[in-house]
Amino acid sequence: MKQNAISAEAKQQRRADFIASARRLFLQQQRLPTVADIAADTGLAKGTVYRYFQSKEQIFLALLTEDFARLFNQLEMLIPTLPQPLSAAAEPFAKAYLDLLQQSGSLLPLLALLNAVLEQNLPQPQLLAFKQQLAQALDALGGKLAVRFTQLSPASASQLLLHSYALTLGLYQSTQLPAAVQTLLQQAGLAQLQWDFATELTAAIRRQWQGAAQG
Repeated sequence: MKQNAISAEAKQQRRADFIASARRLFLQQQRLPTVADIAADTGLAKGTVYRYFQSKEQIFLALLTEDFARLFNQLEMLIPTLPQPLSAAAEPFAKAYLDLLQQSGSLLPLLALLNAVLEQNLPQPQLLAFKQQLAQALDALGGKLAVRFTQLSPASASQLLLHSYALTLGLYQSTQLPAAVQTLLQQAGLAQLQWDFATELTAAIRRQWQGAAQG
């Protein structure tokens, strides 16, 4: 059994180990692993995990926070490279944005669970803090976007990013059908209800940004 973490650095590393374990198990199992799963994967007792996180939902909130931070940092680096004007940036942004989402194997599946699972079991103060952090990051990124494309105000740029997020989540949830449902649709000849997420998202984001360029 591993020893208890004593120093601040050791505690920070142990917390990171729990988050890394949660990410790995989530990707393997395609479900939220239990605290017992995470403890077993890291070779520690459940009580040790609970010293850092009061529930598995808090662990995954930390995981989601990490994923969001990485995505926002990547978008912040992407924005200054986009061609001008905004209408010309629609296509390259849509493609680059899709690539970033696909690089993160856990972000979209976690987002799909956010409202239905995670938010229902989190203490309100922690949920509020997460929402505030997300809003602040969105506003900061909107400010960067408004600097690059002066036809956008910071508020309208933030709104464009928020709409892109909502579109992403909606399309992801509507295209991730269980295998049994996919088979049923194929047998019924309902191919029009089987969408490819990557294709649909790229086209939808492109149209959305082109619409914003037209005012």
